[in-house]
This record gives sequence, structure tokens and C-alpha cells, in this order.
Amino acid sequence: MELHPIILEDLKEITNENIQFEKLKDSTVLITGVNGMIASYITYTLLYLNETKNLHIKVLGLARNEEKARKRFGSLLDREDFDLLIQDITEPIETEEKADFIIHAASQTGPGQFTKDPVGTIAANTTGTKNLLDFAVSKKSKGVLFLSTREIYGKSLTGQDFATEDDYGAIDPTLVRSCYPESKRMSETMCAAYKQQYDLNTKVIRIAHTYGPGMLIGDGRVVGDFLNNVIHSEDIVMNSDGSGILGLTYISDLIAGLFLSLLNFDEFVYNVSSDKGIVTVKELANLLAGL
Repeated sequence: MELHPIILEDLKEITNENIQFEKLKDSTVLITGVNGMIASYITYTLLYLNETKNLHIKVLGLARNEEKARKRFGSLLDREDFDLLIQDITEPIETEEKADFIIHAASQTGPGQFTKDPVGTIAANTTGTKNLLDFAVSKKSKGVLFLSTREIYGKSLTGQDFATEDDYGAIDPTLVRSCYPESKRMSETMCAAYKQQYDLNTKVIRIAHTYGPGMLIGDGRVVGDFLNNVIHSEDIVMNSDGSGILGLTYISDLIAGLFLSLLNFDEFVYNVSSDKGIVTVKELANLLAGL
């Protein structure tokens, strides 16, 4: 595979984890939002499995922007085990391909995107999710993995630093910024409803702030914004005293967690994050400025 050496090293580590990848043998996996950082890494992983473990997985990548997809994946699109499906997730999915497993990663994820296009954010996370779940039912899919966010926990009502799965805090539904966590919450409920009503094997992954190759810079999230400053030799200007705590997860750790959740375990909801990436905003600024 013609990928950056860092990405190839990540793929080697992911596929050497104790994950039951053999369950994907001879299957078709649909990945939505395939142009995104996380979805592209999922795609790379599946194609790498075909090369190293001979699993004969067919990858079907759904994307809105064909030009962007061709730029991101390049020669990988010449492979017989990787096809693009160009459409908007808010439209019903129409393909004759089977979909044994579905990973729903299509979503706007940057705060700048939320505030610029809150209606589109809501549509992708609700209408898009319903379209995908209906498609999964029609295809009798073996598993559907929905990528959610830790933001669904909202603002803590008790003031503790860390939340458990039972600590659901407040989200102000009248704030435009809430379009993201509120619509993700609704999507989680939809996954639970389809699981109960149609016996669809849905799973929800709540993701922490993820960084790594392919991430957007200058998108309103602190890591991307600080990196944007560093790349352009600008001062890093913080809008606070820098004491806020970030929980950062490297992309390969996240991908391994996603596949573990999909293939190894039977619970409905998972949190995927790392306790090795806990850092204050100020510490992160100092680290990046010193590189």
C-alpha cells in the first residue's frame, strides 16, 4: 500500500492487536463519511488486512465529494476490493451491494462546521442515521457501528472531572452549538430503537478528541487550531488561563478500540479514549510551541 510510513506503522500495530478480524472474512463493509480522518483510517485498516491476512474484505466507501475522495485515496481506488459510493447520507442509500457490516462515520465534527451549518449537522446525524439503519435492516447486516461523541454527556451537574456511562449532564437545546451533541443523542436512541424493534445488531461508540495523520487543522478544535498556529509560525493565543483539561486519543488507538467493540464484545455502548493523553490546554500549547 502506498501510504505514509507513519500510517503503515499504525496499521501494523492495529492489525497485530487481539481483535477477531477473521469475522470480517469474505464480507462487505460499508463506511460512511469515508473522506474523514477516522473513516479513512478504518478503510486503510481493512485494505491492509486484505494484504496481510488475506481476508477478502470488500470495502464500500460512501462520500459526498468524489474529488476529495480521489485526492485522499489516490491509487487505492484502482483496487478491486475498494469501491466508492458517491451520495449524501441524508438521501436514501441505493446500491445492489450487500452490507454485512456498516460503520457510520459521516458527520460534521468541527465546531466551526456546527455553527456554520447547524441544519446540515443535524440532518446528517438524524436523517442520515435513519437512512443507514433502514438500509441495514433491508440488507440484513450483521453489525452496525455508530460513531458518537463523548459530548453527549453534556455539562456535569456534580462538578466531577471524569464521567461514567451513567453521568448524563445538561445540554442547552437552545444553543446552536448543541446541534452536534443533541443530534448525536437522538441517533443513539435510534440505534437502540432499531436494535429492539428489528433485532439489528447496533453498537454505539463514544469517541474522545482524536488526533493523528489526516486531521483537519484550524477547524475550531484546540489541537487543530494550535497546530495551525505552529505551522504558520504564529503565536498561540489562548482564550483562557489554559487550565482546562483535554483527553486526547491517538488515531490508531481509537481504530483498534472501534474494531474491538465491533468484533470482540457484545455490549451496546462503548467509550473509546486513552488515559495517556490527559493534558491541560497550556501544557499542549507549550508542547506544540516547543516542537
